[in-house]
Amino acid sequence: MGDWIRAANRLVLRADLPLTLQGGEPTLFSGFYRFVNDVKPEIKMDLMTNLMFDVDRFIKEVPVWRFTREAPYAAIRVSYHPDQNDINDLISKILKLQQAGFRVGLYGIEHPASEIRAHILEVQKRCQTMGLDFRLKEFLGEYDGAMYGTFKYDESVAAQTLKQCECRTTEIIVDPAGYVYKCHADLYNTRNPMAHILDAEFNEDSIDEFRDCSNYGTCNPCDVKVKTNRFQVFGHTSVEIRNIR
Repeated sequence: MGDWIRAANRLVLRADLPLTLQGGEPTLFSGFYRFVNDVKPEIKMDLMTNLMFDVDRFIKEVPVWRFTREAPYAAIRVSYHPDQNDINDLISKILKLQQAGFRVGLYGIEHPASEIRAHILEVQKRCQTMGLDFRLKEFLGEYDGAMYGTFKYDESVAAQTLKQCECRTTEIIVDPAGYVYKCHADLYNTRNPMAHILDAEFNEDSIDEFRDCSNYGTCNPCDVKVKTNRFQVFGHTSVEIRNIR
């Protein structure tokens, strides 16, 4: 736990750029509450969660200011999946967190299956009538033989043949062991970490360089989808790719 705190304290972030805790479910980590309390106060955090945790403990042990900053979206973002969590439970917990001073947003997937999509839209309408921030995300990946998603780079996802390229990330992607990857595809396959968060030579310049890749065509949809940036301006991608060959 001490290594994670030291690594986070090395960061020098702009006021509008947070350290995002995500997973899996980050609150399952045994050191979660120590981490959010012991990291230097200059570091603002975002939390991506399924909200299936004890919100009373969260309210008691987490300072509101840690997850408070100026942004066009909530610092605590809750994913709703009909087959995984219960919307009534989520709403109850979100209302409790908001009453305690936390800003919380709820997100659902625009699923291509008509029944699931209709349910998500119904839930969104219900939440909006309650004054809750419920936003939709694009479905990514293959469903019923068709590929869904708005991707910046052609044939970057689920391609039949691999190509080479150069790419760089706009994010620092770190696994539970502290290794840093240039994309989520590398992270999920535990291949080619480019650094460790405690490496003395790991700095802003090393993040910003393009790196060779021979796995173009198996990119993770989250990396190459066109989405909004932290200012909610559409057109952003998590990675930049060039010299595809």
